Amino acid sequence: MRTTKRRETEKDSSEPRLDDIIDRKHGLSRLNATIDWRLLEGRLGGGAATASPQGRPSQSRLFIGLALLRDLYELTDDALLTRWIENPYFQLICGESRFQHALPAERSVLTAALRRLTAEKLKTLLRAGLGNAASFDLAMLPELERLGILRKAASAAPVKRRDGDKPVSIYDVAKRAGVSIKTVSLVINRQPNVSLATRTAVLAAIEALAYKPNVFARGLASERSYLIGLLHDVAPGSYIADLQLGALARCRDEGYHLVVELLNPLQDHDVAQRVRSLVSESVLHGVILTPPLCDDVTIMEELAAARTPFVRVAPGNRIPGTTYVNIDEYKAAYEMTAYLIGLGHRRIGFVKGKPDHGAARLRFDGYRKALTDGGLSVTEEYCAQGYFTYQSGLEAGEKLLALKNRPTAIFAGNDDMAAGVLSASYRFNLAVPTDLSIAGFDDSIVAQVVWPRLTTCRQPIKDMAAAAVSILAQRRDKPLERQLAHEVVVRESTAPPPG
Repeated sequence: MRTTKRRETEKDSSEPRLDDIIDRKHGLSRLNATIDWRLLEGRLGGGAATASPQGRPSQSRLFIGLALLRDLYELTDDALLTRWIENPYFQLICGESRFQHALPAERSVLTAALRRLTAEKLKTLLRAGLGNAASFDLAMLPELERLGILRKAASAAPVKRRDGDKPVSIYDVAKRAGVSIKTVSLVINRQPNVSLATRTAVLAAIEALAYKPNVFARGLASERSYLIGLLHDVAPGSYIADLQLGALARCRDEGYHLVVELLNPLQDHDVAQRVRSLVSESVLHGVILTPPLCDDVTIMEELAAARTPFVRVAPGNRIPGTTYVNIDEYKAAYEMTAYLIGLGHRRIGFVKGKPDHGAARLRFDGYRKALTDGGLSVTEEYCAQGYFTYQSGLEAGEKLLALKNRPTAIFAGNDDMAAGVLSASYRFNLAVPTDLSIAGFDDSIVAQVVWPRLTTCRQPIKDMAAAAVSILAQRRDKPLERQLAHEVVVRESTAPPPG
């Protein structure tokens, strides 16, 4: 997997995440969440054959998004592409996750694609893809009504219900739309094999009756529970929070619900029974296993016995027949250590992560290998034990900095521990990075709010969780290995050694 190293300054934070800069209440943001993009890509033929590089949208998603924006705001092709480079909401509609400073393809390629996607074809696609139209307020984007893609309900006046009335059921929707309950279920579950006229009639009935599908009834009709479990142990810092945010966002896009469960093998006396109970009581469609649970053989055996698919996120070892999403932890740590050596550092300390985390071992191994390849010896007194917490980083930092011949650079196994080392440096009256360079791992929020901001190895935590959800939603029969790219991000906490 090719990686990059990029210097990021306070004035130049290239490619920020769109999630961090957009307003979720903006009309285009709401529209983006409403459209069933997977359905539209399927209708346009946007399968794996048109997939773009890792983390970028498919060609079909890009072309549909551009055509929508063109017709929505009545723009010429040149004006559209110019605004695309400047407007994060335009890029969001086209499937980007990070702000782009250049067009995703040559202008000639994009304009040719736009000519093929006529206004009428676009209108047909969007009517089919607006499966959540009942939740969209046209006042936020009135241009949709002008284009005839959505219209305010007029003839289908909402049915007023009184206290005591029975809740609206799928049978009520079917009766009002004049179709079978199976057809209603197909529309609710966003299946593509429903005609545009029928889909429109069902959606109108759902909107008029203010029908809210029951997730469990929906599961019975489609033989899916639409519940994805995320299992984690007592994990410190923002790592698990980022995993949950990534999984939640993708679950919303895929039409699933996320069930988050705490499982601590060190405290739970019968882990196997806990897993069996969770799977049977929740009827989970699939499970995401986070570190260190992703390396727990007992948990994986119980899930396999229950025939519950699972995806391992950032496992420490490969197990044949299992599916996982990761980055190259070993290579990422190697590259960060090599970067510090390249600055001229020869005494480089390391703060290790939790011993039961496989990723912590891989990062430490990468650090040691880079030292050896750089002609440096691995000094045991420069290696301090941490536990992925700020406090353990503080204590490890104090231990390393109290050495008579202390390190000139310290690489911590995550950003929380690196922040702890930074605090320890203040107690020793050391200026960072003049007297001491500090680097972390993850590129969590703490790396960007401390001062100086931390040089770190970025792993796409949210994207890893999102990829795990998509794999489970696609119900793949064969094991899959998906490795995402990492990136060394250089900020103000590292510099050449003093002298």
